[in-house]
Amino acid sequence: MLLNTHVYVLLAVMTLAVLPAETTPRISGTGGIREGDAPCLVISGVAPGSEVELTATRRALYGRPGLIASRARFRADAQGQVFLHADAPLEGSWDSADPFALLWSMTPQDGSDGIELPEHVVLLRAVTGGATAEAVLDLRADQLEEIAVPEAGPGAFLLRPSAEGPHPAIIVLGGSEGGDVTARRIGPLLASRGFAVLGVPYYVPAWMDSGPGLAGLPNAFVNIPLERVETALRVLQARSDIRAGAIALYGVSKGAEMALAAASRIEGFAAIAAIVPSDVVWEGWGAREPGRTSGFSWRGEPLDFVPYAGMDEALARLARGEPAVLRVPHDEGRAANPERVSAARIDAAAIRPPVYLLGGGEDRLWASADMARAMADQRAHAGLETELLLFEQAGHAISGPPTEPASPADTAARSAAFPALISFLQRTLMLDSDPVRTQCRVVQH
Repeated sequence: MLLNTHVYVLLAVMTLAVLPAETTPRISGTGGIREGDAPCLVISGVAPGSEVELTATRRALYGRPGLIASRARFRADAQGQVFLHADAPLEGSWDSADPFALLWSMTPQDGSDGIELPEHVVLLRAVTGGATAEAVLDLRADQLEEIAVPEAGPGAFLLRPSAEGPHPAIIVLGGSEGGDVTARRIGPLLASRGFAVLGVPYYVPAWMDSGPGLAGLPNAFVNIPLERVETALRVLQARSDIRAGAIALYGVSKGAEMALAAASRIEGFAAIAAIVPSDVVWEGWGAREPGRTSGFSWRGEPLDFVPYAGMDEALARLARGEPAVLRVPHDEGRAANPERVSAARIDAAAIRPPVYLLGGGEDRLWASADMARAMADQRAHAGLETELLLFEQAGHAISGPPTEPASPADTAARSAAFPALISFLQRTLMLDSDPVRTQCRVVQH
């Protein structure tokens, strides 16, 4: 009887020895990350060789409603760990090792309207064997101060880093989306790296719920005065918290067209960054019949412009939910009006400070790669400093870091272009700060 008891005890001990130990998963590496730096996340404390599912959720960007999310399933290594920058998922929203993939592979989530999250917060959830770990990835590594600057125009605002100034500064001009959408998206990414950022809205479409802060801005994209840029520059130069000789001008799409047209006429900038730019001034829209108005003016006179060919028809198709490529009215208008192209060409050689140009070869809004190359060629003949980045497979949405939903080609362009942009701005504005972290520490499994 005693022998049998000893056998039962021995069997029980042996059984307990082979049962998996209780696991407590953890998610680490979430603190102190600036958006644009590689998030080096690690899931640990799980059973070796077990499967772990990670879900990442954040608020939709650019003022869109609802939430976006990504998910992937991994197998833990022999130490019970998953390194998101080094381990490819078994399946999920992305298929290869990439520290940014949990962000750029996000898609809209049904039924998430009305759920509020700060834009810089990403909720993480890891599930394995019935155990769950939750964490918050905070992409705002610095507290920024926002100041209204009405003297720079309706809706203008300044984001100031927490470090003591005076600071180098960047004026941000958005595109045809209007309002302050672009400035509020890219502004914190630049300000968290030590630049003061002045967002300058210059147009708000009639359909946009602009709010009282943007009252007074034009609703038609017609004869937008380049003096808006001149005023913004003078306002910054007069501030004691800004280094007057270290001010850059940054524009995206139509904002890049505006930035280049303005910089060819206004002195005082230390650098220009033109993202998916134009090398000519284009027709305006929203006020009169097609072909009659310029998009921009200077000293009260409309600038020479290239007219579109069939833009109204293309926009009408989009409004009906039908496919249309807005690059076509640009390309056809340019081809049909060679004499007007010459008159409307932006004088790149008149822009004396260094210029950063970024274009996509598969841009479906306009030929940004060709036009960026044309600007760079003009400047090369004049012996002027230019940094040209072209991505032949990328499209129009390549501004900013690879931290928002985008195609693989656009994500690849962002991964290279954003660190290059920050390096360009740090050098030309003489800011001694850390570069963008694009890689994580190599892990040996």
